[in-house]
Amino acid sequence: MKGVPDAAVWEDQEWPFTSADLTAGLRRSLGDHSIQIVRIAPLTLAQRRPAIGKISGLMLTYEGRKASGDLKLVVKEPLGTTRTGLAGAGRREVGFYSSLATQVPIRTPAMLAASDSGDWLVLEYLDQLREPGHWTPEDYEVAIDSLAGLHDRFWGLTEDLSAFFWLSDSVGADFDVHVAAARKAIQQLVKEGRPEPLAGSPERIALLRRLVDEAGQVVEPLRREPGTLLHGDYWPGNIAVLEGDGQAVYDWQLAGVGPVVLDLLVFVNKSDWWFGLHEDERAHIVRRYRQRLDQLGGVTWREDDWERLWDHALMWRFIQEWLDLLAATPPSLLKTRAEQLDAIWLVPLRQAVDRRLGVHE
Repeated sequence: MKGVPDAAVWEDQEWPFTSADLTAGLRRSLGDHSIQIVRIAPLTLAQRRPAIGKISGLMLTYEGRKASGDLKLVVKEPLGTTRTGLAGAGRREVGFYSSLATQVPIRTPAMLAASDSGDWLVLEYLDQLREPGHWTPEDYEVAIDSLAGLHDRFWGLTEDLSAFFWLSDSVGADFDVHVAAARKAIQQLVKEGRPEPLAGSPERIALLRRLVDEAGQVVEPLRREPGTLLHGDYWPGNIAVLEGDGQAVYDWQLAGVGPVVLDLLVFVNKSDWWFGLHEDERAHIVRRYRQRLDQLGGVTWREDDWERLWDHALMWRFIQEWLDLLAATPPSLLKTRAEQLDAIWLVPLRQAVDRRLGVHE
């Protein structure tokens, strides 16, 4: 190949793919089988918040009979699995881009190449008009409308989506795996005595144990809801605002099947955690989503039913994700976020447990 060795080392950086992998993907993407790669160089990416695995940027220069040019690309190297016993994060994301990306009603990055196992992916780089921390209210509304559109497109298609075995099903087939991980996280909290806001409070440790012990009751109302395709980590940090007011959604490594309230709760709470939301802003996001879903598919909930679902989604997401996360978070970092942890998670969690557990619904 012109100017490029077969070994996957260019410009003093080692890449996980070969020149043949990338050339084949580029030719498919651009529809030009004459394309040759001339040069690959590392590309510095804008700072990103925590992700599963390693993310790098590259600048690719190519030549072909139809056209020549430069391309910015992103290389993802997911590490392991989000949970022992579940599909790897990379396998899930490769599966999404290979099988479902063309069916979702929102823009996603193009995947140029990937390993079958999901050890690495090469994706289109998206130039963002605004960073997530500088979103406008209109950006939030576009993102929420897109989320409602995604959920409406796959509403009630749980059985069809089950054909994609790599999709997560946290309230169904993957339930036991998440509960086992949560029990282990509590044991670690107690053994190490940190983080102090949790491990130092016998009342909170008792609350966490009760949550896990009654996890079946926690997920029962969620299991009764129609399922749809979930992004799994839908929030501004995984959404690019593009020129022309469009948006593109990436990081599909937690894609799954389940009730819509799980995606919406992640969007609200993660936005609040990173950027801070006023209570009226949180309420507006939820109201906008519900109105949009009603407009699209006539899906509505009575207020008391919705409040119940929200409580159970909050409890389940804490079991599913946050117990593990908090057990692995450095105490110094958690200390700086103590007020947020209380306001966004621990206080609402205590209230949800008091309202819902021990009550047969």
